[in-house]
Amino acid sequence: MKDYLTILAALLFCVATPLQSQSQEDYILSKDELSTHIVNLSFNRGFLMTHYDLMDYYLENKTLGIKLSIEKVLKGGWTDSYSHITRGIEIYRTSLGNNEILGHATHLIGYGNIGIHSKGKGRLKMGAGIAVLTEKFDLDKNIKNANIGSNLNAGVVFEYSFPFIVKGNMAISPSIRFTHYSNGSYKLPNLGLNVVSAGIGIERHLVNESIVSDVVPKSLEKQRLSTGITIGRSQYSNPESDIYNNYNFNLHYINSSRSKLIWGIGTDIHYNESYHNYAKNDPNSKNSLTALESTRTGLTGITGFTLGATEIHINVGYYLYDKQKLDGALYQRLYLLTRLGSGFRFKVAIKAHNAKAETVEIGINKDLWKN
Repeated sequence: MKDYLTILAALLFCVATPLQSQSQEDYILSKDELSTHIVNLSFNRGFLMTHYDLMDYYLENKTLGIKLSIEKVLKGGWTDSYSHITRGIEIYRTSLGNNEILGHATHLIGYGNIGIHSKGKGRLKMGAGIAVLTEKFDLDKNIKNANIGSNLNAGVVFEYSFPFIVKGNMAISPSIRFTHYSNGSYKLPNLGLNVVSAGIGIERHLVNESIVSDVVPKSLEKQRLSTGITIGRSQYSNPESDIYNNYNFNLHYINSSRSKLIWGIGTDIHYNESYHNYAKNDPNSKNSLTALESTRTGLTGITGFTLGATEIHINVGYYLYDKQKLDGALYQRLYLLTRLGSGFRFKVAIKAHNAKAETVEIGINKDLWKN
């Protein structure tokens, strides 16, 4: 828990500082040049955070990773409210501390970079994508790997970097990153793998003459009331159990400020088929529970930020009604919303209880009212 709090404090330090610097100067190049694309090659050294006592015994080495990324610098429209905005893709391969038990991880993610501190000289990267692990839990061949039950997983990355030009359009980019791998409890076990690492990278900036944008950023929708549904699949009790559907219905009030920050409040209704069947099949529980009694209803607080047509939300909720109380009273959801048109938004979310993932969900939201 102490390690999680340390990482959270570091991320809050980055995010709590002003995200927008109302300047379109390039953050490290001369005034007559403007980056169009950035190519980065980095090497990272770090460690795997331990979840349980056994990991302390079989973790033999530090992690070593290599990353190649390419990103496009965005200019015009809503991006003019920020000093530096990019989007890109990265491929990353890293060891995990024990090649025999945990193997290696390779991920391909899409990400966004936001310039923060000193007109964008510091950059905060957030991304997600697909990860492939070479080793997984196996009851006969790899019982010590109680972290991950599948080779195919989701990968989530948070990174803070501070690049500086050394010659021409070449830059050195020191960084610190947090990388998380899990399958959203689609296949147990799913304690996840968390890698903290520091890196050093070489960047090449592809440049063009500076162009002043004449596009006026669209005004933000200040307030809205939306509803939606998401569906996921997960196991609940053990690696041999069946995989069931999860459903979430929500009604949320969202306020978007001029600084692109978001806050809101809402209610969630959660129904997890595996959660219901776990109680039904558990000889120590009341097997007469109905589907309604296995439904959980929560009140949630919402925070996040907007990047044009895309929003990133972080929710922390409290169960007002939970008959079984198997996962505690608090839940968290991290999700991405992208506008589709006509008030509809595509949604990808991960739900967890105190950093223990319950499911990965996809769904649709619909704006009922906006001002």
